[in-house]
Amino acid sequence: MNRLTGAQADDWLATMSANARVHLVGVGGCGMSGLAHLMIDLGFTVTGSDIRENAEIRQLQERGARIILGHAAGVLEESRPDLVVYSSAIRTDNPEMAAAARMNLPIIRRAVLLAAVVRRRQGVCVAGMHGKTTTTALLAHALEQLAEVPGYAVGAMVPQLGRHARLGPEGAWFAAETDESDGTLREFHPAQSIVLNIDEEHLDYYANFEAVCDEFVRFADQTKGVLFYCADDPRLSDLYGARRNTVSFGFNPEADYRAEILEPGQFEVFNNDQSLGDYTLRLLGEKNVSNALAIVAFLHRNGFAPADISIALGSFLGANRRQQELFADERFKIFDDYGHHPQEIRATLRAMKEHCGGRLLVAFQPHRYSRTQHLLAEFAECFDDADLLWVTEVYAASEAPIADVHGRRLASEISGAGQPAAFVATLEELREKVRMAMHPGDVIIFLGAGDITRVAHEVAGDLKMEGISHATALKDALSADSVIAEDEPLAGRTTLGVGGTADIYVEPANEQGLALVLRYATAHELPVFFLGRGSNLLIRDGGIRGLVISLKQDFFKKIEIQGNELHCGAGVRLRHLANAARDEGVSGLEFMEGIPGCLGGALRMNAGAMGRATFDTVVRVRFMTRDGQIEERPGNEMNAVYRGCPVLRENIALGAVLQGSPASKEEIRERMEEYRQQRTRTQPHYRSAGCMFKNPDGTPAGKLVDECGLKGLKVGGASVSEVHGNFMINHGQANADEVLELIRRVQAAVRDQRGIELKTEVQIVGE
Repeated sequence: MNRLTGAQADDWLATMSANARVHLVGVGGCGMSGLAHLMIDLGFTVTGSDIRENAEIRQLQERGARIILGHAAGVLEESRPDLVVYSSAIRTDNPEMAAAARMNLPIIRRAVLLAAVVRRRQGVCVAGMHGKTTTTALLAHALEQLAEVPGYAVGAMVPQLGRHARLGPEGAWFAAETDESDGTLREFHPAQSIVLNIDEEHLDYYANFEAVCDEFVRFADQTKGVLFYCADDPRLSDLYGARRNTVSFGFNPEADYRAEILEPGQFEVFNNDQSLGDYTLRLLGEKNVSNALAIVAFLHRNGFAPADISIALGSFLGANRRQQELFADERFKIFDDYGHHPQEIRATLRAMKEHCGGRLLVAFQPHRYSRTQHLLAEFAECFDDADLLWVTEVYAASEAPIADVHGRRLASEISGAGQPAAFVATLEELREKVRMAMHPGDVIIFLGAGDITRVAHEVAGDLKMEGISHATALKDALSADSVIAEDEPLAGRTTLGVGGTADIYVEPANEQGLALVLRYATAHELPVFFLGRGSNLLIRDGGIRGLVISLKQDFFKKIEIQGNELHCGAGVRLRHLANAARDEGVSGLEFMEGIPGCLGGALRMNAGAMGRATFDTVVRVRFMTRDGQIEERPGNEMNAVYRGCPVLRENIALGAVLQGSPASKEEIRERMEEYRQQRTRTQPHYRSAGCMFKNPDGTPAGKLVDECGLKGLKVGGASVSEVHGNFMINHGQANADEVLELIRRVQAAVRDQRGIELKTEVQIVGE
């Protein structure tokens, strides 16, 4: 098998052209999806495979990656990648790995390729058995708040960062979470490193704890600059205390950087005897304070001011599944946490007990048979702070079962140590048990690195459904100049004039309000639909469930002209945009004058007319992700296609910069008048959604409809226009069902007579 080493990976990255193809087997995993983002950032074409779709895969697809669900040898035979990447979770008998060996394709482990990427930047690696993800995320967030534009690779979704990984510019810091579990820590040669702790973990891979220590010594040898380590861990002090070029941190009085907790969530930092001021942290517990102290030490040692560091740390909200609060009201608090090692569990439960009050209800899913076997005695004694405890069956994580190692035995061992624990065989039963046991004032935490997170979200969702109405909650949260309405009729908000109602209709007053609405929708698992001026849209008579959001407030309708560029909000009507350009002598946007929509919809659909399309004029686009983060991207990186923009299928356009060229106002006015007259001659004047069908293979759809004798065809109050065969018009009393039936009849007739399948260009939504 043609497996690349670290040196070969360096050469591969340095010599391959930007159009090289990289295929990732198991691309939906946290580490692999992050690496896929880095490959896209480097300009490579990315493909991948996984057994099921998830948010990580959808995010990669938005960036142009081609992801196949399922594993099959034919995937590689079709794509012929230049490099195949796999993780430790991929078995050697995977059909794609077998195909790669048969085709003699170069393959590489995830960590080896990540290490090669880190070597191309100023890498700082975070290592240790516990807390790596939160610490790496905090470091990346802090550097970004300090205007450093870092690169990073984090093993979990961090809402404030937007995605798992980003390359960052040359010369910038690159914060990388490194994994010691499979022996790949030795692949990294960072500029600096942070080691949080060391423990008797991963003994399914290492022969003994001495071998684990050897791995961390080698990692220190390969760190080119300063190594920061926690002085509270006696084993780290033994390994690193006598080494040169190390900096210690912790609560230990001998540490170079020392923390003193002032009150929950607040601590003071001392560098030797000098105070560096007070720091606030939103995460709970001493372990998180210690990890935050590592970041303070690193940043201060690298020249950042203590006051700036304090501000950066105080704004960090955490990573998903790390003390992640899913629900909180006056009755209950629900947390989801990745903790799966006894030390992590003990620290997390202690922090929860100290800061949350009330009974602490704990549901734990053991992770891996080997870990459960090796740490059985430690697990039996780490749940002392739980008032009620449930233990599920072991989450295998691709391991084969081990005789007499299972959830029931673990529950028995815990009970035998004096902490009552109930075994629950299935996650469905766990959901029911937890709900029945909950009393007002309880704090409930779901622990484990497996799929127990599903139950945490389900229980939180149950509680949310029992609360106040979503419309009321949004009214309370948004500013008074926002619009929120329940059961809002939508027919009058579309150019076709048909359709049912929206469960909740929202017009946020500004971007902050929009971000709040999107985060609310995500937290409550509400579907979201964005409504512009309602052109190119057919809403079914059953209406739209969830939230319908429209950017009709003045904040989103701004137009600013700078030279030949127009800086426009997503709510700007295209006619107003074209007129503003004309009035300033900017040409090239005249075709938009007759498109009955706003800029946001035009960007999403890459709307066009008169032989031109919206993205022909776009310099860059500003958009918001579904978690409320704002990004900006050049127009040529938005992957726009005919009547579509993949990036904006899930993300929301906030505005764009459009490029025109100088021309006389009279010349522009004449061209716009020419376009207007052409539309008057060729398009109907009744209510319509615009062109109903896409042009198949360059053949005008309207011409096909005309040749099939379908002009004037009627269903109820809807008919095919006599003027233009690609328009369906509403005579004033049509409903959506009649328009849909008319579409079906036209499609059937064209299929029968010409053998051509007409596909709708108009977006059809609702129930």
